[in-house]
Amino acid sequence: MVVIIQALKCKKCGAPLDVSPEDIIVVCPYCGFPNSFDEIFGESNTFFVESLSEKEIVKKFWERMRKDRDFTGSRDKISIVKVEGFYIPLWFGKVKARGYVRYEVYEKRRGKKEKVLKHRKFNDTLIVCSSGRRSVYDVALEELTRKMEKSHIFLKDLKQTLASKIKIKPLKELDVEEWESLKLDFLNTEFGRKRAEEILLDRASDRAKELYVPEDNELLSFSFEGEVEDFALVFYPVWRIYYDFGGGTYFVAYDGFNGREIVALEPMRIWRKVGYLVMAIIGVIISGFFATLVGNVTFWRAVAEMKKGALIPILIVVAGLYFGYELSRGYGKKMSWDVRVER
Repeated sequence: MVVIIQALKCKKCGAPLDVSPEDIIVVCPYCGFPNSFDEIFGESNTFFVESLSEKEIVKKFWERMRKDRDFTGSRDKISIVKVEGFYIPLWFGKVKARGYVRYEVYEKRRGKKEKVLKHRKFNDTLIVCSSGRRSVYDVALEELTRKMEKSHIFLKDLKQTLASKIKIKPLKELDVEEWESLKLDFLNTEFGRKRAEEILLDRASDRAKELYVPEDNELLSFSFEGEVEDFALVFYPVWRIYYDFGGGTYFVAYDGFNGREIVALEPMRIWRKVGYLVMAIIGVIISGFFATLVGNVTFWRAVAEMKKGALIPILIVVAGLYFGYELSRGYGKKMSWDVRVER
């Protein structure tokens, strides 16, 4: 018996492809073109988003630098080192979430703040997003997925919701000539649907906490159950521009769909450090002032004479000490930074 093994080849350049049963999209190692061999999955659940060109992204970079006060008088010292673009795999999920949260808040009652126990149930549909790449942590990808989750209002179904915001297109509509002109590399997803559902459920749990527990309140208990009702794999364009300035290399990441800045790693200019130094000194002065009250006998005599109202000046002193300490500590820490992250 003769067994004929047909090798899968790239649809663009014809090079042989190394394909495993788990592969959804196979990126050609020779030309970088994304090949989809599961036609049913590819047509219904795998999409791409059209990207701005490299020229347009570079134009936006220089527009940003012209407006950035940090580079006033120094823009001629900026030089672009590298421009790179990728199609990043993003898993989107429509998650039916339910559960409850219990937390403590401070509320003003009878003229003073008291701890109040709160609890609430939730039953909601959430749109969550996760990168399809798990091998490398990337601050730009983390920020992109965070922004994706906050920008969606759920419509009839997941596909309609995504199409209304980021104009998704089926992967089969990717024009080879257009793709070649963009020179964007496709990064393959590193896991399939089953693992993606687990990650999306974990993300939905975190998202529920963000939505239903007020910020700066103590979470006492949390219960979550959910099902991924629909999902999609979207290849989304991200551009990075690396530039040299003052002997260091920094970057700005851009959303390839609309050209908006995702995140920037920028140099810490000396005038910022001076500003942080001033704020740190102010913090030291504030905490020093309230510290002198702690050791002042006259202050404590005045507090003792107040009787019922004595707690108020004590709380003011404690709050002043804490505020001054945090101000000096926070800005003192920033003074040691050589770079800053702009989101």
